[in-house]
Amino acid sequence: MLGLQSHNSSFGCMELIKKSIAAVKKYHGNTLEVPVYWYQIQPEEGRFDMSEVRNLIEKVRESGLYLVLLWFGFSKNADSTYLPEWAKSNPERFRLARDRDGTVVPMMSPHCRETIEADRRAFVKLITFLKEFDEGERTVIALQVENEIGFYPIDRCYSQAAQEDFDKGVPECLFDVKLDGSGAPGQGSSWYDRFGRYAHEAFSSWYFGLAVERIASAGKVIYPELPLYMNTMQGEVRQEIPGQSYSSGSPVARVLDIWKKAAPSIALFAPDLYCQPLSAYRRACRLYGRVDNPLFIPETGTGGDAFAVNLIHAAGDYGAIGICGFGAERTLGPEGELTGEARKVAATMRILESMAPLLLKYGGTDYLFAVSQEEFQKMVHVERTQYHVTCEFGNYSRKGSSLWTSLRTDAVLQEYPTVFEERGRGLICETAPDEFYLAGAGFSAHFLLKAAPDDTYPKRIYSSRAATELTALTVEEGHFDEAGNWNCDFVRRGDENDYGVFVYPGTVVRVKLNPAACRDVKW
Repeated sequence: MLGLQSHNSSFGCMELIKKSIAAVKKYHGNTLEVPVYWYQIQPEEGRFDMSEVRNLIEKVRESGLYLVLLWFGFSKNADSTYLPEWAKSNPERFRLARDRDGTVVPMMSPHCRETIEADRRAFVKLITFLKEFDEGERTVIALQVENEIGFYPIDRCYSQAAQEDFDKGVPECLFDVKLDGSGAPGQGSSWYDRFGRYAHEAFSSWYFGLAVERIASAGKVIYPELPLYMNTMQGEVRQEIPGQSYSSGSPVARVLDIWKKAAPSIALFAPDLYCQPLSAYRRACRLYGRVDNPLFIPETGTGGDAFAVNLIHAAGDYGAIGICGFGAERTLGPEGELTGEARKVAATMRILESMAPLLLKYGGTDYLFAVSQEEFQKMVHVERTQYHVTCEFGNYSRKGSSLWTSLRTDAVLQEYPTVFEERGRGLICETAPDEFYLAGAGFSAHFLLKAAPDDTYPKRIYSSRAATELTALTVEEGHFDEAGNWNCDFVRRGDENDYGVFVYPGTVVRVKLNPAACRDVKW
């Protein structure tokens, strides 16, 4: 699943939705994410209006894209922005959270049953409409429940109802939960006994989780085939203090096990990743990409070198099942063209799209991996089963040379004019010891046959050009069809092989090597 997410206020404005659809297609994506607002589908208590939801689905269906809906209900970025006016104007019934000193804060408390039940009724109406209107077409492929839920800048609700829940202590089902960085679970039954300095975060996570489960489970009964997920503000930043670095109670990695127990109707918890350093991006992917929690990135950057590289590693090294950038509309210029920075991430999206069948088959295994160019780096070496693979960055971008006599390079330069000068990045998949598929930009790959472990004179192989891609059986440019079958579009030989196997967005290169060329044959 590859695509973009519309801005928060785009739902209901068809011009912005049309622009979002156009942007997704420029990115060669297949999915658009769009929020749906509680206040808009229920303008009056007891009266629901799904006309805008219908219009949205019809427009996305007409475009040929898939749609992910984001339910903006009682909690959106630790705020109550999307509540209907009739609920906002009745604080005695729909209660806001309170700070320790009793100050009212502008976010709904999960300890208020009325709020959760009202959200549940609206969510049920939405999901009932989706089943009735879209089950046959399946334009809508997933539904997000709430948005970056949690408390900020408080660490928990201190209302009387919340304090009563806190005093009940930790439920027995959480006795085996160990929070990341908090040491072994304590032995008492209070939140402080069990979770120490993270007691308030653990408590908030449990009760937000129960609230979400109350809402989500009602939807699952009606439309069990539609996956439900939650996004979360990334918690792995700065001092990692709940209520300061991120919203307390949000399903960040530290409390993911609590959320898994509290809200089993949620298929997966997905991080919104905006960190640019690759090391930080990798860490987040590793923490959220678990056996019980497939990695899905519903929000990330849409432009720049950092995200152009980071997305490659999320898919190639951590088996991400989907990636969507935030802010579809801002990626296009006044004439509907991609902005310069957006083109970099769009090129990466196209690389991922071209390798989709292999990502689905080999993602998360050792057979598929990402390569990228670090600062000051000229090349990277990877050792595989039968070959050494060396990727050289940036030294083959000589426009106009015979190196670029290929099928699509002129079109690629027109769509991504700076791609050959950008950070090298790409995917390599080893489908057999002597067969590789490559896709990417900004590098060329060289293959060298590995000498046998018992070879006492390996120089005869390592110094022979016959042990390289120059004796490959074939080097093909091509693509995978909708069924995942390989189609060769162009065969490279001669000059197009003399400088290594170069790659560029929009095509996949299949390299079938010939290890027999270096066999010790008497003649």
